Amino acid sequence: MHFQRREIRLTSLADQVYEHLRLAIISAELPPAEKLIELDIARQMNTSQGPVREALQRLEHDGLVERKARSATYVTSIPFDEMYELSVVRTHIEMFAVRRVAQKITPEQCDTLAELIGKMQAAGSANDLLSLSEFDMEFHRSIVEWSDNRSLLQVWNPLSNQIQRFIVQSHPLYSPDYVEVATRHQPIVDALREHDTERAACAVYDHIMLIWPKIIP
Repeated sequence: MHFQRREIRLTSLADQVYEHLRLAIISAELPPAEKLIELDIARQMNTSQGPVREALQRLEHDGLVERKARSATYVTSIPFDEMYELSVVRTHIEMFAVRRVAQKITPEQCDTLAELIGKMQAAGSANDLLSLSEFDMEFHRSIVEWSDNRSLLQVWNPLSNQIQRFIVQSHPLYSPDYVEVATRHQPIVDALREHDTERAACAVYDHIMLIWPKIIP
């Protein structure tokens, strides 16, 4: 088992291990069914097994790995039928959130979302789908956070890594124009600037579900 080491500055060793493994799984450097062994990861990352164990527990909570035995942990797969169901759940969460946000969003917050679209477009132009997906998740997480509903965020957060992995691994096949992927967020910002709750909700739904007719005709 080998994966690329990245420069990531976080507050704890467990955070560092978690982020390295998370990105390796999302980018398919660690593919589905790959066996993850605590001792091997600890040696590769020059740390003890404690931070690795904590990181794997967090990844299991995110649905990115599955523990099948006391010492055997495997990267999970991403069946399209399950991802479709998660996408439907995601639409309900984000449509509820964006309706709340649309009523009170500030011009500065709209500018923040617009800046994230610009960063997504730049990443798309550079063919950097992993960075694009990071900005994509930040865009949607911001909307959920601004809804000031902690329960929504608690439900959305565990989904976000599976959603991001699906974006990174499916869009090259079904939506290869990465700049277009970024630009598809614009109708959401346009509706939010006008405080149009229903148009914002519809824009979120259309954005999330747009890829599915390409996958499931």
